[in-house]
Amino acid sequence: MTRPDPTVPARPRRLRAVALATAALLSLAGLTACGTDEPAATGPDGSLNQIDLTFTISSTSLAHQLVYAARDGGYLEKYKIKARFVTAESSSVAIAALASGSAQVAFVGRTDGLLTTAQGKKMVYAYKHSTGFLTNVTVSKAFADRNPGWESKSVEDRLRLLDGATMAQASANGVLTRVFDDAMASVGGKVKNTYIAVNTMPTALTRGAVDAYMAPSPFQETTVQRGEGVLFVKGTELRASGGETIVQGATVVSQSFLDSDRDTVVRVMAALQATAEAMKADPDRAKQLAQDRLKSIDASIFDTMWPAAYEVITGPLRHPMSPEDITFMIKHDATNVPAAQTLDPASQIVPADLLTEAKELVSRVGF
Repeated sequence: MTRPDPTVPARPRRLRAVALATAALLSLAGLTACGTDEPAATGPDGSLNQIDLTFTISSTSLAHQLVYAARDGGYLEKYKIKARFVTAESSSVAIAALASGSAQVAFVGRTDGLLTTAQGKKMVYAYKHSTGFLTNVTVSKAFADRNPGWESKSVEDRLRLLDGATMAQASANGVLTRVFDDAMASVGGKVKNTYIAVNTMPTALTRGAVDAYMAPSPFQETTVQRGEGVLFVKGTELRASGGETIVQGATVVSQSFLDSDRDTVVRVMAALQATAEAMKADPDRAKQLAQDRLKSIDASIFDTMWPAAYEVITGPLRHPMSPEDITFMIKHDATNVPAAQTLDPASQIVPADLLTEAKELVSRVGF
């Protein structure tokens, strides 16, 4: 019997369990992996054959809006991709679908592909579909009032004011928690983390159960819009967030799928590239696609959060996926995963010529 690698955390057992559960879910939904007898993605004359793909996505947040815009705006269809979307509700479940072969492409947060590779299931990053850190630190108005003059203080001094505060986070092991705890440690401070669902954070703040929280849009804007909360620290101010450039949402495929179906991976990259270019060229349509998808969000809250989200959507045009992104993740997100420290950053992304081919395809097919 093969002994477990002591440098790899115990998470693989959970990953395998999640993979089995995800495979069962997708099977019940009739969403199975593409067979080996599928026709080639590109014909001999360069024409595009229709390809059927199952996409798994980790959440419905605006961090993944580029992907939803590709679907809702018809760009996947334009590139002859018949897409089946499964919302996994977490990056680990989405990646598990790739590991099980139940899906061909995953849209996830920045680190899960890397951590899964460190656990022995090789994943590669094909495209950066969102950049910038959309999550901010929101504090209660009462907390802000107890600290007059905070607006003029440096980010370090604002973090010191949070020493000892009760902070709501979604996950003990999530990127947001690690980024914020590292920021607090850098100024000699520490918060009291409590872990609750993001949709309950505004209520917890309003009732005084917590002093602050970190949540994605639209939850981070809700209490601010109501006058019950205050934006205290922008996520992009936190050193380990990666600011405006580091990958936050990523398109990930397994190495085995890339090896077996390179043209399909290029096609997916081209569809996302075309979407980003279209969204940049037509901001009004970009906004409308997002608003149509998130109809339940109050219009005033949507208008508050949209400008930052729009930059996230079009960010990949300025900052393609790079080994530097992987290096940053290894340094800041995988410090407790020894197996990740030995990975070659360049080998964690698809070869550069795939993006070149994807852009050439966009030039030919258009957006």
